[in-house]
Amino acid sequence: MNSETERLLEFFSSFDYEHDNDREIVIVGCAYIESLIKEIVEATFIDDPKEVAELLSDSIGPLNGLIPRARLLYLLGVIPELVYKDIKTVGKIRNEFAHKITASFSDNRVKQLCGNLKWHEHSLFMKPPQEATTRDIYQVGVNQLVSHLGALPGIQRLKREKSN
Repeated sequence: MNSETERLLEFFSSFDYEHDNDREIVIVGCAYIESLIKEIVEATFIDDPKEVAELLSDSIGPLNGLIPRARLLYLLGVIPELVYKDIKTVGKIRNEFAHKITASFSDNRVKQLCGNLKWHEHSLFMKPPQEATTRDIYQVGVNQLVSHLGALPGIQRLKREKSN
């Protein structure tokens, strides 16, 4: 089993629908998307690991963090606008849970943000069923983003190889 598959399996085990910790679900979902975004950016750039590492350094790089990296991918045409908007929304949901000790999926702000997630509706060709909870919408939304984003590092590496 390769490392990408192992990471995906680890993500799914931590993102389980039966998991009882909402905060952990939100943090894990956003962190995994953030790692995929970083991989996509790395695969999009030319093969210069030292320069890429300096640019993407999580502590001092000008492209540190989820939103700047996702913005770059959107502006380069690597991800569609709807995916970019959902990534920003997932980041906002994460911030709600990271900065409010009492945050939950029943909070009005979190409900509103989860209602803004739309990629899953586009990719599944349907709106969530009436009985779907806010947490269900979040988890399906994140899973659909992960499904889409997971293929992009390989696609970007292939594009890079073809252009050389």
